[in-house]
Amino acid sequence: MKAVGRRTLTAQGDQNGIALIVVMVALVLSALLAMSSARMAWLNEKMVSSQSDHQRAFAAAEALLKDAENDIRGESADGEPCSTDPLDIGCRGPFAQGQPFFPVDLNDLDTLSQRIGVEQECLQGICLPTSLTSLPPKSFATRLIQASTAPPDQALAATYGQFTATSADSGNPLLSGSTAKAWYWVEVFHHDVASGIATPVWRQPTPDMTHPFIYRINAFVQGHKPGTRVWLRALFMPQAHQAHQAQE
Repeated sequence: MKAVGRRTLTAQGDQNGIALIVVMVALVLSALLAMSSARMAWLNEKMVSSQSDHQRAFAAAEALLKDAENDIRGESADGEPCSTDPLDIGCRGPFAQGQPFFPVDLNDLDTLSQRIGVEQECLQGICLPTSLTSLPPKSFATRLIQASTAPPDQALAATYGQFTATSADSGNPLLSGSTAKAWYWVEVFHHDVASGIATPVWRQPTPDMTHPFIYRINAFVQGHKPGTRVWLRALFMPQAHQAHQAQE
């Protein structure tokens, strides 16, 4: 009888030990499941945040392209001239102040080159590059970030609304405020040397020969996240006409 009692107690102890192991395994699995769910939620939140930041940066870059077109035309955001003073040059203020401007004819190129400087190539968002590839946008964007503290009159690029007097309340935090990192710069090419950009073909727009310039607008936006960067580029000819026949 005593032996039977010992066997009974031993069996109960084994069952209690197995139950403890099962409970511990269940707790571990539950903890792993909770950690996995938390990590998944964190990854989803991070992905949504990155997508949202990229969308804001892309929208800001598109707004910069439009603002640059207005700057080239000499118009504000509402389509009205930036100035009616005949001494002003578009949105760039009085000609006598010596700042860069968008050329009207070939006679302006020498003056513009002197104001920008041969070595610098760009000043206040207007560029006279030596070739079609001399200002690669990615490396130039790095220079912009490094030179972001330069005074406005020495800046390489222009900011949103800087010359067109566009309202700073753009609805996009990447375009306004002290932490904004969004710029545009416009490369000015004489049409004769711009064959690598646009060649006159049948029924394709070409610059008017009284204003023979092609503008290549570049927009760069650094998002709130370090990995968010958007570059956009567009060709712009404010006084274009249709080519009537292809060149041989």
